[in-house]
Amino acid sequence: MKFRDPARDLALRLLCRFEATGAPLDQCLHGLEGLLPDPRDRRFARHLVLGVTRWRAQIDWVLSAFTRRPLESCAPAARQLLRLGAFQLLHLDKVPVRAAVHTSVELAKRHAPPGVPELVNAVLRQVAASAAALPLPDRRADLAGHLAVCHSHPRWLVERWLDRWGLPATEALLRADNQQPPLYVRLARPGAEPPPASAPAGPLPGFCALEDSESFFQSPAFRCGEYQVQDINAGLPVALLQPRPGERVLDACSAPGGKATQLAAQMQDQGLVVAADRSARRLRRLRENRDRLDLRSLRLLVEDARIGQSGPFDRVLLDAPCSATGTLARHPDVRWRKEPGQLAALSAAQHAMLCRAFARLRPGGVLVYSTCSLEAEENAGVVARFLRITPAARLEPAARIFPGRPWAATYVQTLPGREPGDGCFAARIRREGP
Repeated sequence: MKFRDPARDLALRLLCRFEATGAPLDQCLHGLEGLLPDPRDRRFARHLVLGVTRWRAQIDWVLSAFTRRPLESCAPAARQLLRLGAFQLLHLDKVPVRAAVHTSVELAKRHAPPGVPELVNAVLRQVAASAAALPLPDRRADLAGHLAVCHSHPRWLVERWLDRWGLPATEALLRADNQQPPLYVRLARPGAEPPPASAPAGPLPGFCALEDSESFFQSPAFRCGEYQVQDINAGLPVALLQPRPGERVLDACSAPGGKATQLAAQMQDQGLVVAADRSARRLRRLRENRDRLDLRSLRLLVEDARIGQSGPFDRVLLDAPCSATGTLARHPDVRWRKEPGQLAALSAAQHAMLCRAFARLRPGGVLVYSTCSLEAEENAGVVARFLRITPAARLEPAARIFPGRPWAATYVQTLPGREPGDGCFAARIRREGP
């Protein structure tokens, strides 16, 4: 009988594509409906790809005990086949050992060079028999190394978080990053009913959590603009900005547009929201959401936030491009796509954007600077540097807008594992003057 396993077959091809191109995992997973008509196959393929990516460091550490040469020296297909099989053995209790090994060997026969099926068979059988007895790096002798393997994160990131957040919060953060989050949606219209099988979620009214999103995007209510997908903490910068109907508001880095549509909705679609982004391709998605939600106050503009000239605006939202280390639960690939050396360049770009955005604000207007990063260089460090050189800028504590909230003091700062949802930083700055 001819071997046929479309979900695992596609998962292998997507993992190879992700590694070869370095493209965001979201792009690799886009369009699964056209590749796998059976929704069960789509769910399983997505689960495999996300799981292998999420647990890659732990999987590679286990595999290294049973391969004669470094995993990185193996052929790409062999490397991903070993990871795919090991993930099923280590993390999917409902997949029998025989099925995990057999399907991996069969896929190797179809997609890998000669000799790889035998390698996959031998290594995965050893993983199944002995992986549970393998000792982790010693926690007392090497705490960061232990946590990096146990929770599958880059060591450099674990070390930073231990210094910044301490051990209990870091462990909670690492665990949260390895949980598949629910789909969060915002009720996008007055009077919209929550989606079926959802529950209120997050610190702001009008947000819900869905555990099963398979049919959500095909529902008439979504297509008619009653809902917008948005993380529960991604709504906090707009709430901190407090836009009002009739104002002129700039969203300086708007794509893919969740915050821009939230701005227009909070302003009752009255006034002007200029949703700017330097990527015309990314703005196409925002245009689709604008039309679906029937928001007429939104105007799209292709523009680099570092050199934008239009204005003045009553309020400006600068949700700056960042390392996105607060989103690792939703985007597990981000942990492997960032390096510590990137932070300096990111913070320099963020500072330039903040200076330009503030210059486009009218006297008396308000700017909110936000990121989905947990790194101080991109957050409080950028704001502090900007305030030192900008006499007209006055920081307004977030606690005034969100009194009694543990995540709101001088700034908004949510932390996965401490609060549900993504990590979010936001600072509110007023421009003083006549």
